[in-house]
Amino acid sequence: MRINTNVGALTASRNAFVNNMAMDSSMRKLASGLRISRAADDAAGLAIANKLRTQSRALSQAAANAEQGNAMLQIAEGAAQIIGRIIERQKELIVQKNNGTSSTATIATMDAEIASLSTEATRIQNSSNLQGTAVFGSIVYQVSDSSTNGTLTINASLTQSALTGSSTLADADAALDVVNAVLGNIGAGQNVLDYTVQNLKSAVVNVRAAESTIRDVDMAEEMATYTRSNILTQAAQAMLSQANQGSQGILQLLR
Repeated sequence: MRINTNVGALTASRNAFVNNMAMDSSMRKLASGLRISRAADDAAGLAIANKLRTQSRALSQAAANAEQGNAMLQIAEGAAQIIGRIIERQKELIVQKNNGTSSTATIATMDAEIASLSTEATRIQNSSNLQGTAVFGSIVYQVSDSSTNGTLTINASLTQSALTGSSTLADADAALDVVNAVLGNIGAGQNVLDYTVQNLKSAVVNVRAAESTIRDVDMAEEMATYTRSNILTQAAQAMLSQANQGSQGILQLLR
C-alpha cells in the first residue's frame, strides 16, 4: 500500500473532469439549440454550415430581386396600357378628322389633341420608374447566387417613335403594334419571374434544411448524452471519495 501517490484518486479525478467537460458541452448545446455552439465542436461542419447559410441568404436576396423585378414590370404594364389607350384615342381622332364633313377648325382642334396626347404618352414613358430606374428598357436581374447563368434579361423597351407622329392611321396602327409587343414581353417576363421566385424560395428551404442537419442539435439525443455524463460525473466523484478514504486504512498499520 502506498500513500505518496493515490492512483485510484487520480484516476477518479481525471474521469470526473472529463465527464464534467462533456456535461458542460451538452448543457451549452441544449441551451443554444446548436450542435456546433463553438468551432471546437466540429470545425469542418461549421465551415460547411456557414457556406450553406451564406448560400441561403444569397438565394433569399435573389428571390427578393425577382420580386422587385416583377413589381417593376407591373409598373411598366400599367404605363403601357395607358399609352395604348392614348394611341387608341389618337386613332379615333384620326378617323374622325378624315371624314369629309369635318371643318378646318375642327380638324385643327383634333390635331392639337393628337399632339397633346403624343406629348403625354412620351411623358408617361419617361416618368415611369422604380426607385429612379426606368421601367421601359432591357433590364438585367440577378436571380441566383451563381456568377454563371445567374441573371435574367427582360426586354421591355418602348421606342420613342411609337409615341410620336401618330397623325395617320398607319402611324397609329404601327404604334399600337409596338405597345402590344411590349405588353407581350412584359407578360412573358412576369411569368418567368414568378417561376423564378418559386424556384428560389424552394431552394432556400432546402438549403436551410441542409444547414440545420449540420448546425442544429438533436435535443433528445443530446439530453441522453447530458444525462449519461451527469451520472458518470456523480459516480466519479463518489469513487474519488472512496479512493481518498482507502488511504486511511494505512493508519491501521501504524498503530
